[in-house]
Amino acid sequence: MELRHLKIFCAVAECGSFTAAAMKVHTVQSNVTMRVKELEQELNQQLFIRNKGGVLLTSAGRTFLGYARRILQLADESRTAMLDTSTPGGQLRLGSMETTAAIRLPQVLTKYRQRYPQVQLSLVTGTTVELIKAIENHELDGAFVGGIHQNLTLLQEEVFEEELVLASSSEIDSLTALIHTMPAQTVLVFRTGCFYRSTLENWFYQAGLMPKEILELGTLDGILSCVAAGMGVTLLPKAIVERYGSRQEIRYHQLPTEFAIVKTVFIRRNDTFASPALTAFIDLARCQLTPPNGDIKSGLDESISLDHMVAGTIETGVH
Repeated sequence: MELRHLKIFCAVAECGSFTAAAMKVHTVQSNVTMRVKELEQELNQQLFIRNKGGVLLTSAGRTFLGYARRILQLADESRTAMLDTSTPGGQLRLGSMETTAAIRLPQVLTKYRQRYPQVQLSLVTGTTVELIKAIENHELDGAFVGGIHQNLTLLQEEVFEEELVLASSSEIDSLTALIHTMPAQTVLVFRTGCFYRSTLENWFYQAGLMPKEILELGTLDGILSCVAAGMGVTLLPKAIVERYGSRQEIRYHQLPTEFAIVKTVFIRRNDTFASPALTAFIDLARCQLTPPNGDIKSGLDESISLDHMVAGTIETGVH
């Protein structure tokens, strides 16, 4: 079994087709097909189900994918460990909730790029559940997620606390008024797996509230614009609402402390080598984001777009 076989197998699993995998690993489709067949023969297992629309992993393929990713990760770690570690370099794959990427990370990523230009930095955004899964699957080196999680796979470090608030149009002037109108309200949220959404749903349950409907939207700007237009209400960090509220007709309402105060945590796998690039990022993030005296650094004055800060891939999603 060779590493090239594993790389091609992982590419096919991730892309869902031999053609797309061939493009990803910069080879021809016939080579991808041949290597997969060789791997299946060696393992004496069918790894993919072929159909007209592409390929799907078999049960054996799903099991083997975890091992293949781990082997490739160990190979990368071993190479990194043998290199000169005086200056961080190589690839660093980070993940974040969209809200954290919007208001907390600009200053951190900017300073990191300035200090370590040799690092190939990439950032993806997603829900907390999606980011944890990506860490477990060795697809990310570290990520900012919401809350502490009972997961033995992860190393978790609290970075800062957020205050969550209910956001509505300016026509609703109090939490009491908002609660009174809740049976007729549309609640605007990100998709399932969002930590803030689960917090909001928990508050609804505890308060005995039932909104008219829940509407999923894909972007932070979309949710805020709809809230300002009076389409519905949402739950977001206070820093986000304050930042956007000055430009749009948005009012926020405070929740009870047990629901309002949540932790943002940096996670990574506990069984992987922390590269110099990752260690340097953790140190910088800890310095920039962890409040020394309880005052959270929000980075609200930073106006630099993430598109100009990260050299590599930026995939936007949800928080």
